[in-house]
Amino acid sequence: MDCGSGVMNKLPSETRVEALSGVILSHLHYDHMADLGVLQYAAAGAIRNGRMKEKLKLYAPDAPVDILHSLFSEHTKVIPIDPSTKVRLAGADIEFVHVEHTITCYAIKISYKGKVLVYSGDTSYCDALIELARDADIFLCEATICEGSVHTTGQGHMNALQAGMIAGQANVKQLVLVHLPGDGNLEFMRHEASRTFHGPVDIPEPLRMYTMIHRIGRNGYSCIDCLLLIWMGPC
Repeated sequence: MDCGSGVMNKLPSETRVEALSGVILSHLHYDHMADLGVLQYAAAGAIRNGRMKEKLKLYAPDAPVDILHSLFSEHTKVIPIDPSTKVRLAGADIEFVHVEHTITCYAIKISYKGKVLVYSGDTSYCDALIELARDADIFLCEATICEGSVHTTGQGHMNALQAGMIAGQANVKQLVLVHLPGDGNLEFMRHEASRTFHGPVDIPEPLRMYTMIHRIGRNGYSCIDCLLLIWMGPC
């Protein structure tokens, strides 16, 4: 999900580009797609040397149209998404809800064998996100606004208190704060989220792994099949 600056620098240590079933962009702002050209270049190389047999699938909002058209390449299959789009990738069911940002943006819900991951994308507080995140195992929620930060004017974004409110109202199991300001007090933001959400609140480090095991073996937890999130780093 998303392909911001620095993703491709970390990706080779985790998986090769040909192992990707697809890439989903929440919206077409460059902080969420800065490394996409590098990814397309890697896909081109994988296709040329035979490691990759098909074009890389890229799911992206259908607006702004000029930016969407710039994503087309001979090695990428661009698939526009809207709220009615349903996607199945690697056995996971994926759906989208329109959220409140300065351009077309979608929150993303991934369901896999009873486990649910929801990513807010960039958004201000909205009821649609609460419904999408209902009972999610992990909720990645943006918290861009922080007092004293010069990162954003606040339009189309939330603070940590609001992220916690949505997590609490949606009854999620774990909240992960993302899209954080580089000049923000992260521990203060964690505390703010905890005022309105009483479950675990995490601020991820790059390459942090979250495993949602759906099956328990006889000898305790057995990761026979799971939904795994690897946090690649900030936008």
